[in-house]
Amino acid sequence: MASGKSGAVQAFNVVMSGNSPRDIGKEREGRRAHSDGRINNPGSPTRAWRSRLDDTFEFLNDIRKSSTQQEICRYALRYANRFGATNMLAGPIPPPHALRREQLAHVLLDAWPEQWSERYFSQGYLYRDPTIQLVSRGSSPFRWSEMNQMGAVRPFGRRIMDEATEFKLCEGFTIPFATLERQVVGFSVAGEKLDPDPHDRLAFQFVAACAFGCAAILADGKRISKPVRLSPRQQDVLRWASEGLTVDQIADHLSISRNTADTHLRLVRERLGVTSTIHAVAEAFRLGLIA
Repeated sequence: MASGKSGAVQAFNVVMSGNSPRDIGKEREGRRAHSDGRINNPGSPTRAWRSRLDDTFEFLNDIRKSSTQQEICRYALRYANRFGATNMLAGPIPPPHALRREQLAHVLLDAWPEQWSERYFSQGYLYRDPTIQLVSRGSSPFRWSEMNQMGAVRPFGRRIMDEATEFKLCEGFTIPFATLERQVVGFSVAGEKLDPDPHDRLAFQFVAACAFGCAAILADGKRISKPVRLSPRQQDVLRWASEGLTVDQIADHLSISRNTADTHLRLVRERLGVTSTIHAVAEAFRLGLIA
């Protein structure tokens, strides 16, 4: 077991350094493969395993080279598409009783249905969500269908999971892990139907850890890069969006047209380099643009 673990660490370091995994022990692997006649057999288990490993490394390398959190999210989700996932959400778990804005600020990778995110955070579902409760306990990676067996779903938690199905988040896979600073992280993918085999589950833990690490580095980089500037009106619109108001409600509150409010939010998203208002609020809070 020890040698297998060190091999995984070595492989991860290779990907993060930009070197090709095919160069690691190439001669030794070649001798081993030729010795048992497997190298020329495209249907052999070894060939299939190596092909899947190389494929995973390619995704890890793409993630490592990504320049935005959205790009990281796109590559990680593309990997998860193979077992049915269509949505993704990841970030460290906020401290207990954190306000909505602070909860949003902890989202690092966001490919979640925006209307569901708005309902979820505005209704205070975070700390009653059974997936978050399991993540906070340091659970092993789990499929949502396994939560009943783990005794994690109470009546209100079941309501949350049922409401998520309205947004085609019917089945999911959640990976809990912790940073070196002991910050608990939740990484979830979901869709209408998920079917990860044991290899998918294990490989995606590798992909998820890499994706989160790279996203965290980019988030830190944004804090020290040239500051993003928003107009007072854009700040007003975004501040009300952070309180959970819809575009229509923001327009009414600020006595502007719906089209004007929507335009302000679109410009804010463009300046922050994000694709959803929920993520714009998270980025603005992290960057100190709204308080």
